[in-house]
Amino acid sequence: MQPKMLDAKYHIESQAGCLCRYVRSDTEYFRPHNHNYYELFLVLKGEVCHIINDEEQYLSEGHLLFIRDFDVHDYKSGNGDYFEFINLAFSKETFSEMLSYLGPGYRADALLTAPFPPAVSLSSAEKEALSYDFIELSQHADAEYIRFKARTLLVSVFSKFFFHYSEHKTNIPAWIESLYEKMKHPQNFIAGVDRMFSLANKSREHVARSLRQYYYTTPTELVNNLRLEYAAKLLLISNLQVTDICYESGFENLSWFYKSFARKYGMTPAEYRKKLHR
Repeated sequence: MQPKMLDAKYHIESQAGCLCRYVRSDTEYFRPHNHNYYELFLVLKGEVCHIINDEEQYLSEGHLLFIRDFDVHDYKSGNGDYFEFINLAFSKETFSEMLSYLGPGYRADALLTAPFPPAVSLSSAEKEALSYDFIELSQHADAEYIRFKARTLLVSVFSKFFFHYSEHKTNIPAWIESLYEKMKHPQNFIAGVDRMFSLANKSREHVARSLRQYYYTTPTELVNNLRLEYAAKLLLISNLQVTDICYESGFENLSWFYKSFARKYGMTPAEYRKKLHR
């Protein structure tokens, strides 16, 4: 099927240089299409099967994509249930002005030449904050204000989430990659493996098998390693007592914390702090 070209003059407010759109559906079928403008695509709820450049990409809550003018794509529910996303379409002129503002220190080459749309996984807090910014754009009628706000928002998004982007296409399913990234946030690894299974919304066996297959670790090993790295960071940047750091990092047994820390870093927490503060 020949891709449909969506034209900016029908899908972007010309004076504002952008248009924000919210979608809730169990399917959203345009037929495969591309457009002569750019988009940011933020998944709010559910699972989305993103059909992009003749391949399927499964996205879940918190995924943020940058879709370029040459990307041919479509999307549908990833599991048959409803999904929600919010989309910010913006003109090539708007994007060019943003890059000019950021200057030559911002290398957009990786974003514009990657064979697949650059994608990042946001934390729950990041997703909520960004969705509120998008919604604010959609609620204003003043084109000049929207123009200003959209450019401010794009500078923030591209400098914060896409500055270090590099193309690393792998066969890792999007859901386990997203879960792995979410577990790096303290509120999740401190809560432990039960939080991991809750975020995944899949069976424990499937999560454990996927972690072993793609990251060569187990749920318990991953959580413990993240907790130890967090403890090491607190030893460096805080004046908390070692006992407090143990519990602050999610460990419930002080003796086990000491043994695990020494196994990973080759010294006790106190020795680690003393060495770093010399």
